[in-house]
Amino acid sequence: MRHALALVSLLGVLPACIVEAPTSSKPGPPQSRSQVAPVPVKNGAVLGDLAELVGATFAPPSVSSGDATRVVLVFRGIKPTTEDWQVFVHLEDAEGRGERLNADHPLRAPTSTWKAGEVVQDEFVLTLPPGWKSRAVNVFVGLWLPSTNARMKVRNPEAVRTDGNDRVLLVQLPVVG
Repeated sequence: MRHALALVSLLGVLPACIVEAPTSSKPGPPQSRSQVAPVPVKNGAVLGDLAELVGATFAPPSVSSGDATRVVLVFRGIKPTTEDWQVFVHLEDAEGRGERLNADHPLRAPTSTWKAGEVVQDEFVLTLPPGWKSRAVNVFVGLWLPSTNARMKVRNPEAVRTDGNDRVLLVQLPVVG
């Protein structure tokens, strides 16, 4: 039986927090992975002049080979744009072995409709393929413009975890089972 040790307040965690969703056993009735409460992760990456990646939630806060977790990204608009940027999501083996998995997608609310100060959520599902062998998966996110294939610059890389290529390391999810 696995449980998140503590729910982390979306506003109470330092920027660039990388949550590994620690687990422990507690007495009580067993919970299925789908019953575990979402774990929020604060981020704070400033993406160009467009938005701040406030954070995300993961439910469940771990993933199994062949299984899925529901992700909700939370953005706050900074400055309106006429372009429709998309989210890129890269899943990589925490040990650096294996290939990258992409979960890139258009946002539910196009960026051309965002207003300054508006909080926008984007929900999607990440699924690990059967046979995934890593102990954890790194989840990198950012915004990209399909028409030019350009990534939105991370304006505060010193305050958040990035790979130096405008990809924000949002979280490292444990792979269980």
